[in-house]
Amino acid sequence: LGDASWPNNWNAFVHTDQENWPWRGPVLAVHLLRLFSAVLGAGTLLFIYGTARLVWPEQPDRWLLATAVVAFLPQFTFLHGAVTNDALIILLSAAGLWQLVRLWLQPITRGRLLLLGLTVGLAALTKATGLLLLLYAMGFLLLRAWRDGRQETAWQTAVYLLLPALLLSGWLYGRNWLLYGDPTAANQFVSYFGGSRAFGLREVLAESSGLWLSLFAVFGWFNVRPPDWIYWLWNGVVLAAAAGALKQCEFRITNYQLPTTNDQLRSLWRRPAMVGWLLLGWFLLVYAGLVRFMMLTPAAQGRLLFPALIPMALGLAFGLSYWRRWAMVVVPALALLTSLISVFVVIPRAYAVPQPLRMGDWPETAAVLNHDLGQGVELIAVDLETTVVQPGGSVWLTVYSRPTIPPPLTPDIDNAPELVVNLFGAGTSLAGKLHTYHGRGLYPANLWSEGEIFADRLRVDVYPDIVVPAVLRLYLHLLDEEGGVFVGELKGAPAQWPPAPDERLAQFGTGLELAAAHFAPQPARPGERLLLTTSWVVTAAPGRDFTLFFHLGDPAVPPLAQGDSPPRGGSYPTGYWAAGDVVADWYTLDLPPDLADGRYPLWIGFYDPVSGERLTAVVNGERQPHDAYLLGYLTVE
Repeated sequence: LGDASWPNNWNAFVHTDQENWPWRGPVLAVHLLRLFSAVLGAGTLLFIYGTARLVWPEQPDRWLLATAVVAFLPQFTFLHGAVTNDALIILLSAAGLWQLVRLWLQPITRGRLLLLGLTVGLAALTKATGLLLLLYAMGFLLLRAWRDGRQETAWQTAVYLLLPALLLSGWLYGRNWLLYGDPTAANQFVSYFGGSRAFGLREVLAESSGLWLSLFAVFGWFNVRPPDWIYWLWNGVVLAAAAGALKQCEFRITNYQLPTTNDQLRSLWRRPAMVGWLLLGWFLLVYAGLVRFMMLTPAAQGRLLFPALIPMALGLAFGLSYWRRWAMVVVPALALLTSLISVFVVIPRAYAVPQPLRMGDWPETAAVLNHDLGQGVELIAVDLETTVVQPGGSVWLTVYSRPTIPPPLTPDIDNAPELVVNLFGAGTSLAGKLHTYHGRGLYPANLWSEGEIFADRLRVDVYPDIVVPAVLRLYLHLLDEEGGVFVGELKGAPAQWPPAPDERLAQFGTGLELAAAHFAPQPARPGERLLLTTSWVVTAAPGRDFTLFFHLGDPAVPPLAQGDSPPRGGSYPTGYWAAGDVVADWYTLDLPPDLADGRYPLWIGFYDPVSGERLTAVVNGERQPHDAYLLGYLTVE
């Protein structure tokens, strides 16, 4: 969850046939609540439209444009098809702003103040953002009282706005204070998600890209994204609006005169255009609250800015209206297209249940295994798509499976078979792991019909700190089942090979060149272990596994000591070496404890472990006797 690049496990819940029509029980309740969210969203659009009418009474094109950019915003559409209290706080915030704008432009009445108090109280019951709305409304109306020079308006605000809001929601914040020591209970939320991360402003601002993207379109549990062109289109809309707003403000700024008296300042605030600055203040307040929350816990989600949709929508409409007919026709049409693509293509495709296959519907590269994994699942074949991977990269494979027993009438999802893929590196070190349900995490195996075959395309992420070069091996099993079945191996290679040395000491076969070699200690004692380090440059792939020999003594007779081993202890055999590889390697040689003092030659070379035949050894164009290269002489004392 939260990773849009992950190819499976996009769902937070496993969905079964019990959710199909006709809806009953909890499923029916969910659909009714989704419908309720949609109704709340329609109400939000009405308040956006109504606020635009108050701000621009003679410019109906802006009314429609402000409403359209929100109605056709993919994230707004998605959010109001879900069960979430976000839909309610967005509606109540929009309703509160519409009432405040009306109170700024029209006479204040007790009934209007009381209605605003009820709206703000309900908002404070819904989410802590409602507290910000209460503070904002108080400041908004006190500024209006100062503008008109009417002290009684301030008293009316306290009585008819603050009192109803506190009566509706004060008990909740008092209860939170008594139970948790925090009126908003935010400390409980933060604790549930691992405690405060104590971020500073710089770390929070670094998460702005995720906040920006999710303002437009990030679905599911913040892990399903539409194509990039949708983001580019909405970025273009924002840039066009910003350019249009600057153009429209340019003349006003150059001809603006600062007020010099208190009366002039009050007169300035009586202008209808000042409403825009007041609404901008609400957006900044909501954003500041979100920044504070993000300092405590991960919350870079654009939906948390939606209580400020009215200033965002009106700002876009103001800037886009500069472009006349283009904005009125093209922008809503393109915005609607992004929502339609998201709702009818992106989201359904992400959650589409895989379709069954026929026997043999897999590529020729797939390895047929026919292995019983247990728990009623048979592994038929595996197609390993990745042949070379780097640390931090990904391994892709497709697994073909089928059930061996009929599904139960009422499947127990809590005990559905769980697929585990382990990737091992050098030795037995774990290089990567995947744990998932079948069907891309959407369709567990105990929901399958008997005889159906399903393909699972899986991605196993490789740990960034694995040792390379090495052969990586894949094993697959079901959770709670012992052992595992080997399904394939691949090459783990560095992102960039070290530069090849200019010097070449010897060439073995047609593609293995020894570039450097060093052995120690020198001199050595009987019974000691000798360490040889080497560097190999591969000019042509050997194509087979060869064993390196490291011999002490006359090459014409059996060696006094030998350290034969596949390269890198067998973790990276020569069958995987390819042109361009620069392989560092090491070998050990245990000296006999009764080895007499003296000076002994050390030899190195390769041989076929099956036939025993040695690769040719060539130095400066001349083939070496016994196809062995003389590394030097070891002194034993």
